[in-house]
Amino acid sequence: MKKFTEEITAIIESGVTFEEYQYLEGLKEREIYFNNEVDLNIVNRIVYNIMKWNKEDDEAGIPIEKRKPIKLYITSNGGCVISGWSVIDAIKASRTPVHTIGVAVCASMGALLLMAGHHRKCYKNTTILIHDGSLQLSSTSKKAKQTMAFYDELEERIKEFVLQNTKISEELYLEKEDEEWYMFGDQALKLGIVDELIE
Repeated sequence: MKKFTEEITAIIESGVTFEEYQYLEGLKEREIYFNNEVDLNIVNRIVYNIMKWNKEDDEAGIPIEKRKPIKLYITSNGGCVISGWSVIDAIKASRTPVHTIGVAVCASMGALLLMAGHHRKCYKNTTILIHDGSLQLSSTSKKAKQTMAFYDELEERIKEFVLQNTKISEELYLEKEDEEWYMFGDQALKLGIVDELIE
């Protein structure tokens, strides 16, 4: 215990935050702790690590079924969909299994990250939110129309992703698409958003 306390004290004195310390310690075990808003930093924090561990496993010739899984712990209120989509693409392309674990809240883009895992779990009372997000736009008429056309396509891709990665039917999705669709982990289990609950 004394040694651990001394290590923590040294880390604090070095100027590294506890969050950074926890993040770096997790990487040693292929565990990524993501307790942030989704923005472009997610590429450095998650995407590149998934790519790195896949490269290591490929070069070592480790069969997929014997690879050490990557564990992504998620607590996020969401954020930039375009940035978050890079993580979904990285997970889907990963030959090394990626397990997603929802901790406190997986809202908006955070919910989509949770759904992306090869194996997904959360706590019974983890809060999950699915909604259409928000967009602020200030531009010329022509450019605004082009932006809206892009976001219409993005929303369609999100819908297809949700339908393909859960038990949510298209009918239910359309019924809920204009709502703030909150649920707890046990409700998410029934909808196939997660595969199991942490008990």
